[in-house]
Amino acid sequence: MSDAAQRAAKLSRIPGVTIAVARARFGVTRAAIDRARKDPASSPTLAELALAALTANGTVTAGTLDDLASIAGWIDYINHDACSVADVRRLLDDCVASGVLAISGDAWTLPRAWP
Repeated sequence: MSDAAQRAAKLSRIPGVTIAVARARFGVTRAAIDRARKDPASSPTLAELALAALTANGTVTAGTLDDLASIAGWIDYINHDACSVADVRRLLDDCVASGVLAISGDAWTLPRAWP
């Protein structure tokens, strides 16, 4: 399974992103995405959902942490877990620990492509 298919599968599992959008973004077939979606690793973690919201699904590579309340509201809507701004910050800190995100003060950067 190709890296592009795995990335497309993960993107397609973000609420609001269709398989067609993921297919077009990564240039893979629907069948390749369907195969990749069978892998449990294609399901985004809560930290990846926070990252997706922060980075507009990986299309924005830098910004500020000004609107964590909206991200918390979106995650709560999806997960029904009463997600708070503090929860979002902890989720983003997990992304920092894994090297997917860099945060300095109120600024963030996406040092590598995501998903």
